[in-house]
Amino acid sequence: MTDGLRVRPGQVRLLGPVELTGPGGPVPLATGARRLLAALGLRGGEVVGWAQLSAAGLDPVALDRDAAALAGALARVGLRGALQTRPSGMRLGARHIDALRCQDELRRARSRRAAGDLPAAIALYDRALARWRSDTPLDGIALTGWAAAEAKRLRDTRTRAHEERWDCVLRHAGDAVRATGAPVADRAAVRAGIEATKAAEVAATELEAGVAKHPLRERRWELLLTASLLSGGRAAARSVYERAVRTFADQLGVEPGERLRALAAAAERGDIAELPAPPRPEPRVPRRVAPPPVPLTSLLGRDTLLDDIGARLAAHRLVTLVGPGGAGKTRLAIAAAGVLGGPVAWFVDLSVVDRPVLVPSAVAETLGLREDPGLDPVDAIAEEIGEHEVLLVLDNCEHLVAGCGELARELLARCPALRILATSRAPLRADDESIVPVPPLPLPTAAGGHTLADLATHAATRLFLERAQARSGRPVPEGSADAVAQLCAELDGLPLAIELAAARTPLLSVSEIVARIRTDQRLLHSPDPTTPPRHRTVAAAVESSLEQLAPDVQAFFERLAVFAGSFDTAAADAVRAGTSSDPTALDQLVNASLVEANAGRYRLLMPIRRHALARLHADVPAARTAHAAHYLRVAEAADTDLRGHAQEAGLARLRADAPNMRAAMAWLAEARPIAVPYGDLRLATALAMYCRIEGHYREARGWLAAALARHPRAPALLRGAAAADAAMLAMLLCDYPAAAEYAGTARAAYRALGDRRAEARVEMILGSVARERAQYEASAAHLDKAAAIYVECGDELGEARAVQLRGFTAWLAGDFDRAELRLRACRRWFERLGDAEAAASALMNLGAVALYRGDTDRATSLLDAALERYAALGFPEGVGWAHNLRGLVELRTGRADRAEEHLALSLATHRKVGDRWRTASVLEALAEVHRRDDPARAAELLADAGRIRDEIGAPVPACERPDTEATAAALRAALGDGTPLPARALIPPI
Repeated sequence: MTDGLRVRPGQVRLLGPVELTGPGGPVPLATGARRLLAALGLRGGEVVGWAQLSAAGLDPVALDRDAAALAGALARVGLRGALQTRPSGMRLGARHIDALRCQDELRRARSRRAAGDLPAAIALYDRALARWRSDTPLDGIALTGWAAAEAKRLRDTRTRAHEERWDCVLRHAGDAVRATGAPVADRAAVRAGIEATKAAEVAATELEAGVAKHPLRERRWELLLTASLLSGGRAAARSVYERAVRTFADQLGVEPGERLRALAAAAERGDIAELPAPPRPEPRVPRRVAPPPVPLTSLLGRDTLLDDIGARLAAHRLVTLVGPGGAGKTRLAIAAAGVLGGPVAWFVDLSVVDRPVLVPSAVAETLGLREDPGLDPVDAIAEEIGEHEVLLVLDNCEHLVAGCGELARELLARCPALRILATSRAPLRADDESIVPVPPLPLPTAAGGHTLADLATHAATRLFLERAQARSGRPVPEGSADAVAQLCAELDGLPLAIELAAARTPLLSVSEIVARIRTDQRLLHSPDPTTPPRHRTVAAAVESSLEQLAPDVQAFFERLAVFAGSFDTAAADAVRAGTSSDPTALDQLVNASLVEANAGRYRLLMPIRRHALARLHADVPAARTAHAAHYLRVAEAADTDLRGHAQEAGLARLRADAPNMRAAMAWLAEARPIAVPYGDLRLATALAMYCRIEGHYREARGWLAAALARHPRAPALLRGAAAADAAMLAMLLCDYPAAAEYAGTARAAYRALGDRRAEARVEMILGSVARERAQYEASAAHLDKAAAIYVECGDELGEARAVQLRGFTAWLAGDFDRAELRLRACRRWFERLGDAEAAASALMNLGAVALYRGDTDRATSLLDAALERYAALGFPEGVGWAHNLRGLVELRTGRADRAEEHLALSLATHRKVGDRWRTASVLEALAEVHRRDDPARAAELLADAGRIRDEIGAPVPACERPDTEATAAALRAALGDGTPLPARALIPPI
């Protein structure tokens, strides 16, 4: 058959002389380039290994030269990039190779033939055979080994295709002839019968030539006998059979096969209904094209995720890996395909496809399926897969969600053994889709003191260490371990950001990279020009996601940059005002993997947040003011909870929003926005109790002092509340003069306003100041006055707290009976009122009473219960106190080693929060611990405690004084032999 097809631009032609054609016809190629084109074309779409190219008879020395010439020629005909050089070999794109298109058409023809659609099958056979320009594939090119075998297979395929086409023609003709013999035959049937007879005559002529070329192919004799019967009757059929008998006898000495004999007998009877059935299609597997890329680096920290993907693919036929750009979804999908792909795994990169409607065509092109205007690409893909087990990996689906979802639905419905693994920043929203979130890599703890060996056990830091060494050619210095941990935390464990940062190590130290990425996002840019555009910068990865969203949602995304930590939907709505009226905007950002959702809270990964902040520009003041106003409302509501039975809920709320509270405070103090009058003073006041419970004394006092100085004309009630909180915090920091001054200011303000309940709170603070300065009578007077005011106001909780502080003062003064009486009463009070922190404090104070009364068993029980409650609340002041008293219990029972453990924990806590009064007491107890084994060290500890007491103006509490004096006396006796001591170890008189 002649080539009746129009030559298309950019075609690789193997079915005849080897040619590369363009719009102007064949492109001249040197012999080496033509031979390379032939070898790669035989396995189009597959990587042909270097050893295989040599086995095909190609000269290894000339391969680079020939490949360069071939690549240039391909580019000239519009096939730039069709030739790819990989570490393992070379690959030629399959789409434009005539041999592969021919095979695709033959597969479809056989499918139509088996389904009984003979006209469609004939048309497909004609199209496929028209691609042959001579009887010999690779005409004029001599290859060896596997390539020669492939060329022979192509010739055999053409021979078989001719026979299958003739079979279709004769069956169609036979059907038409039988229809003319029906009891009632209309004119159309008669005309069809006449045309069928003519078609049979043409087939007989062609088959005569075919038999002459292959006289011992029995199938051709069968077809010729059938054509002769249909066109010339029984005599013509008998003549064909007699010739066949002679041919087989003369050349092989045998008779024709059973099927030819049966067909001759049927023809002798004139029975055309007994035409031989078409042979069953040979079983085949889908073509092994488009395999997943071979990874060049190891996969880190994803073993559990890989197992999860395997389990999901076993239970679901569509699994989508969803995560932000740069999370490593493609790398993970490649690894999963390598482990789970089964007999056939196809990998299709959709990043360059720009419209959802083009997804099926792009997949078909990657798989080497012919582009046919009359054939839906989905049909071609489904036909290629059939019922075989195939894993199809669709990579980078986020901008084509609709197209990918529709293709997945179609293919999964038609191909029962197909599984699809997709990567996307958004789900495909197809039926039975199983979504596997791909989070950033795990990070080490934020604490310092890391070693490189420790960092190698965490995926994020190990990735940086390995990539940095690969880039710079030298290992990261041990001294940079903490900087590496900090860098990976700054990048939130995002693999792309970590790799881009590691690329800078040849020129910058890790510490320099950390400093620069905070202010210059351009640092995270790949220096490799071959990197895909979406992976060259974190910004490019984010922008490719934003492009799919509406402008108002993009503006909302930018505003989310003002959040310093995670946030809830109410906070997001507060900053969304003025940018987007779409209530689904946040969900859209989550679905685009730009915002991470977790248990009702949301956050932006740090590299994504930095890009959002860079886009925010002029809208920063409005966004930050909206953010600060929202968190001021949250803090003021939570402050009320902290002072009542809902304390745990208020604490949980403020802890979750602590980074945002600090960001709001910074903005209100810096900008003083008119929309939030006295915002910094109000927020500092609202957060004071929270900071007291959390142990952030210095930070909160600093906020209050600065805000009070900035707002001397603030409303009296607000300034009074702020001064009262500043007094409380100054007292906790042992700055008693400042505490008394702040308290005096607050009391005056409240008296002027007539706010008795607030005045009672100030009296309690003044009572605490006097207690710590060992002014127990003054302390009792303030606390009794506070209790009386609370009774007057009907404030039961306030009264209970005043009574508890009165009991606290009593045991410190050594009045244990009065203390126990009051503490037992208020403990029951707090349990009934639901004040968890105050109830724990009552237990601790009762434990102290038991300790100083010598009941160590009861003290242990009460203090352990208090310690457990404090730890559950996360109240460092209480935890430190409880460890202090537990250490004293262990000292009383002679267990110095266990005492030291408790006291060391107490010392660390009190130093951290800034409580020097308690620090001094703990140092005095530690002096007793070391009095016997290391008196010199004990003397130093006692001296340090004395200096602290002198500085803060707080003597040893009355209940502790006997023990401290005994320790000092024992040390003087032990060191009375003239042992030289450093000046700081001189034991002060108690």
